[in-house]
Amino acid sequence: MNKSLEEMEIDIRTLSGVLSASVILSPDGKDIDEIHIVSTCERTPKQLVRDVETLILGNHGIRIDHKKISIAQVRDVDIEAIVDTETESKGAERPSRIRFVSARSNTYGLRWEVAVELERGGIPSAATVNGAGSRKNKARLVAQATAEALNNYLGEKQAVAVDEVQINEGIGYKTAVVILTLLGDRTEKVLVGSSLMDEDMPKAVVHATLDAVNRALT
Repeated sequence: MNKSLEEMEIDIRTLSGVLSASVILSPDGKDIDEIHIVSTCERTPKQLVRDVETLILGNHGIRIDHKKISIAQVRDVDIEAIVDTETESKGAERPSRIRFVSARSNTYGLRWEVAVELERGGIPSAATVNGAGSRKNKARLVAQATAEALNNYLGEKQAVAVDEVQINEGIGYKTAVVILTLLGDRTEKVLVGSSLMDEDMPKAVVHATLDAVNRALT
């Protein structure tokens, strides 16, 4: 099923305007629970959802409820810089994924502080940042704290920087989208990640940040 899942994600990424795609299975592994897609704005979400339904039915024989497909659209992304993780990770030893542990926040007057803790292979990493407590800036602060915690794992030859954070609203759902730059030795690559959001904004932004980075590192 993992091979079929990977093939399905690769198929979805061939659709015009799609930057990344993630297919999530139900707990028992038998059904598709969610499909998260990050795309440019060249096509409408409705068009993309219809194309995804048609593609999966035609190529994989699976009928998908359109409500399970979430589309997050971003502007001004350098498509050529998106990391091709399928190509880069072939044949390479895959390190363990970086996982979310917690995100805790406090308000001090007009300022807002957030502490993010991650874990990789049993090794914890945490970072705390604070700034103006506006609604939009809070999401960016979460992404920045996550990036700082991530950088503890990357060593001196790599680092991630936050470019943009978006909270997009669809019909009946919200999606957190994080755009990062992965810096290497004289290289820069744009990474895009997304996560469905309920009432827990910090958790969704951390998951979106990890969605971007884990695709490049694992």
